[in-house]
Amino acid sequence: MLKRILALALALCFLPLFAQADDPTPRPIVTLSPDEIEKTPSGMQHYLLLCSDSWSGASESEPNNTDGIMLVTLDTVSGRVCLTSFIRDMLVMRPDGKYGRINGIAKRFSIEDMMATLNSHFGLQIEKYVLVDWSSVANIIDALGGVDITITNGESIRLRDKMAYKSDWTQPVLSGAGTYHFRGYAAVIYMRIRSDTSVNGERYDYRRTTRARNVVSSLADSLREVTYAEALTIAQTVFDNIVATNMTLADFYTAAKCAYDLRNAEQIEQMRIPIDGTGAEFYYAEMATQQIDVAANRQALHDFLFESFTVRDEDTGWD
Repeated sequence: MLKRILALALALCFLPLFAQADDPTPRPIVTLSPDEIEKTPSGMQHYLLLCSDSWSGASESEPNNTDGIMLVTLDTVSGRVCLTSFIRDMLVMRPDGKYGRINGIAKRFSIEDMMATLNSHFGLQIEKYVLVDWSSVANIIDALGGVDITITNGESIRLRDKMAYKSDWTQPVLSGAGTYHFRGYAAVIYMRIRSDTSVNGERYDYRRTTRARNVVSSLADSLREVTYAEALTIAQTVFDNIVATNMTLADFYTAAKCAYDLRNAEQIEQMRIPIDGTGAEFYYAEMATQQIDVAANRQALHDFLFESFTVRDEDTGWD
């Protein structure tokens, strides 16, 4: 009996060491310094859209976790509109040199640090941001007349299962797979669906990012026929309904002018980070994260933004 007690005590003494040894260590993440990042090509503007995971109460100083992370890129030289989503639980190097999830950077540090983190990981020069919460997203969509969304039968069931469901959420009333005209609140609920059902090979947060891009893309498509004066009014409407931004109203007008000039873009192009085959679930510091191949995704993002379908001559090329 005494031997058993001594053995148990010895095991308990070494348990912390074993736990520490078994704690997985993330792969090293090599980031870029500001002087290693190439300048943004002429005619291209980046706007970072951050959505706080809350219906109200978010602010610039307390943005909460930013579970919605989307980069809107307007390129008036090549005539492109690009939407890039970053999955919310992506493991990154925080400003303090420690590992952490991307959606906690703005809350723990600042929105400026959030932009700097994306820039250093993906070789970008993002300087402008807009912070919204779920209520402001719903209000903006309603103010712009709603949005058309094509859903699967499973998504229809998920929407109807919500306790707050009302028949006027969509036109016509939800009845299965198809295309519906969504009110703002319903569009938000659609974007927040997190299901294990695979749609086009995507599940959980991967599919969630696609739903968010679908809403933004469909909303932009619905505004292709607006006049320039109406585009400026839309910019004012968005400006009046956001939580925080480092952009002035004049900056919003400039963005509206770029968007108006690109209203005839053939399509709104989409991308998700991480790209297929470069991310894997990784449990770290009691957090469920996605460990990604940063270098591969950095290159893929550069190919998407700066190389794909882009024609630049010597006069309109890189600065």
